[in-house]
Amino acid sequence: MTNAVQRVAVYGGGVAAAMAALAVSRAFARLGTDVVWIDTGKEPAPHAALVAPPDLATFHRLLGIDEAALIAGSAATINMGQQFARWSGGDGAFLHAYGDAGSAFASLPFVQHWTRARQAGLGVALEDFCLAAAAAKQGRTGSLRESATQQAVKQGWYLDAAGYARLLRAACERADIRIVSGAGAVVHPNGGRLDRIDLSGGEQLDADLFIDADGALIAALDPDGAAARPGFCDRLIRGSAPAFDPLPLYGRVVAHSAGWLAMVPLADRTAIEFAYDSRLLSDADASGALAATIGRAVDAGSPVALEAAARPRPWVGNVVALGPAAGDAPPLDGGELLLLQLAIAQLVLLWPIDRATMPEANIYNEEIAGTWARVTDFTAQHFRLNARIGEPFWDAARAAPVSPELASKIDLFAARGMFAHFNHEAHVEDSWALVMAGHGVIPRSFDPQALLVEDRALMAEFQRQLRAVASDVHAMETHAEALRRMRG
Repeated sequence: MTNAVQRVAVYGGGVAAAMAALAVSRAFARLGTDVVWIDTGKEPAPHAALVAPPDLATFHRLLGIDEAALIAGSAATINMGQQFARWSGGDGAFLHAYGDAGSAFASLPFVQHWTRARQAGLGVALEDFCLAAAAAKQGRTGSLRESATQQAVKQGWYLDAAGYARLLRAACERADIRIVSGAGAVVHPNGGRLDRIDLSGGEQLDADLFIDADGALIAALDPDGAAARPGFCDRLIRGSAPAFDPLPLYGRVVAHSAGWLAMVPLADRTAIEFAYDSRLLSDADASGALAATIGRAVDAGSPVALEAAARPRPWVGNVVALGPAAGDAPPLDGGELLLLQLAIAQLVLLWPIDRATMPEANIYNEEIAGTWARVTDFTAQHFRLNARIGEPFWDAARAAPVSPELASKIDLFAARGMFAHFNHEAHVEDSWALVMAGHGVIPRSFDPQALLVEDRALMAEFQRQLRAVASDVHAMETHAEALRRMRG
């Protein structure tokens, strides 16, 4: 290809810029593509942690990051799901685990049989049939050579953000990616494209494609392209508490009267994020509310403002914005790393074949906008389905507008335990089912074919599955054993 992209400049700092530079270099350096990272010096916020979904493990293989390095460099622990507590009032909680919601039976998804049994008086929660949820609650993890359930159990990571950024930077250095300082850099747009970036030392750096993980480059080409989106909280306090012992396999997201608190278990500490609405809880009172909610000693920073915006067109001219430059990720369910990973993967898939025209931009923008919408829907369901009645924050969250796609998903599941499928889905059906059932949505009806199974046979199958889950959990290794094995 005579007009192929040969020079790529990545602009920004922290996790997003390093991950993009490393991924592009690993994918295209052998084709002669040169990558330079203009490091703006921006680092993750103090106390920040990242929730990595299971798919990141596959992405790490592309990046050349192994498990031992991850554990050693970023205080990583295994992530098998997120527990949501007090979202329905009281002290109730449910676990959104990364695994199957029961095993399919009689050619139907398990949730159809579970719905039928619930209507007949079954008191067992859907997550109790999920191997991943049962294992996580008992501190067990790992794949099985012989599984009685045949269920999938997926694992993500909890990562110290600063340590993870350093790990990625070291990988860039090993890949011989040139890293230059972006302090004082000046951006030069020209005719709907970016012409060059002047560095403070006098170097003029041009490229065929610029990847913006900061926001300055895309703003120079499309200054009015960021669209505000509804947000539930406008303040965030990050902090750290002592590490749990033993380390849990799931994070915890606790609702409070003016927002929520997230606890992320790391090897050396517990990362805390306390989000709140400043109209209902003042900054002066927030620290006390944080301490009261967590019930543990917390080393916390000052409140920071939360903004909510996204770019419907992250690829403009020869600039592709991703990570924070493309917009603010949904605040829960690991949305930040999930969207970053999917954006980089989509860019690699749609790598421009003509540096002058870049016809891939339109389809990239369509794919990323759709993916962002579906990931946002997954988080929005928590707020739409909350059952904290009589509290202004949660009443407003429940009444907030949602997308037509999310409304259809909730309505169809509530009617018969099925899900509407849309383009750009980022979460599997069983994840949706575990969250909706956890929030108390019990389908009113079910697939009529479920009635073909006799009651006695259905109860026997339920008992078999519960025994199989218990057997598989017993055969798994503990969290500590799994981390030791991965280090070795």
